[in-house]
Amino acid sequence: MKDQYLLQLMLSKGIGEVAVKKLLHYASLNSESSLESFCKEPENLPLVIKCRNDVFDSVRFNADRAEKLYEELMRQEISIILEDDSDYPMQLKEVLGNKCPPVLFVKGNQKLLSTLSVGFCGSRKVSPKGMTITAQCAEQLVNREITVVSGYAAGTDLSAHTSAMIHGGNTIFVLAEGILKFSKKQAVKSYLTDENHVFVSQFLPQALWSVGNAMKRNSIIIGLSKAMILVESGKTGGTFAAGEEALQRGQPLFVIDYAKPEVSAEANPYFIERGGRPIRGKNNVPDLEKVFYAVESYHHAEVGFEQLTFDVQNKNSNYYVR
Repeated sequence: MKDQYLLQLMLSKGIGEVAVKKLLHYASLNSESSLESFCKEPENLPLVIKCRNDVFDSVRFNADRAEKLYEELMRQEISIILEDDSDYPMQLKEVLGNKCPPVLFVKGNQKLLSTLSVGFCGSRKVSPKGMTITAQCAEQLVNREITVVSGYAAGTDLSAHTSAMIHGGNTIFVLAEGILKFSKKQAVKSYLTDENHVFVSQFLPQALWSVGNAMKRNSIIIGLSKAMILVESGKTGGTFAAGEEALQRGQPLFVIDYAKPEVSAEANPYFIERGGRPIRGKNNVPDLEKVFYAVESYHHAEVGFEQLTFDVQNKNSNYYVR
């Protein structure tokens, strides 16, 4: 029932992500029944969060709506994971800190959220060459038992997910909409099993896709990953923003280094110049040894990326992905 009362508060006008964090923290220190108490007596909410009087009416109004929504989530076997739960992915907390989402809505094998993972970002309009490289990278990752993480858009995202599953690996779909608003796309549908995937959303279950949500979703992809692979990026847009954020957060960012970048990859040299580590080719296949070295060392030894990449960078050769 705690989750139902949480939904009632989340649905209410004037209660955003920061307020939800405060309320969940209060409940963890006091009693799980605190959320129920706030729903039944919303006038007590100012004890924890700042809110106007119209929030009280909104909380009461959303009681029935929250009950129906909770029942639908249970019917579709969708889990609700809270920031203070033991199964909330620790990697997400470590990378995003106090910016990690207070609530995750999850459908599928949620254990994958805590596995060693590498994220992908790239254009929806990725070139044929980029599609092939994405699939090759994903195949190599799953051969090393590394989970693939990406969004749910056409192009790079679906190429990474599909290749991971085709080659017997696992993948995490990070949604830019509510968990009740996505559908299983034809490109991946036939490869899904009970164990090899999980869909995750930080948004209210009935939220629609938006550009803003897609930008926020990037943080979850980065946060769940030990490293990011940037396949192709233009000079603006979601992929460019994801690359910038990865660098700002100090996450290992590996960039496909094309001999002759196409328009869809015109910003790849920009990211390499700013600290992204180039992925080049060997026998027409992307060489991920630098990725494996950084990811596995980062995971097992828990050392800083700057210490690792000094040695990795010295292993670079002069060949490119052609």
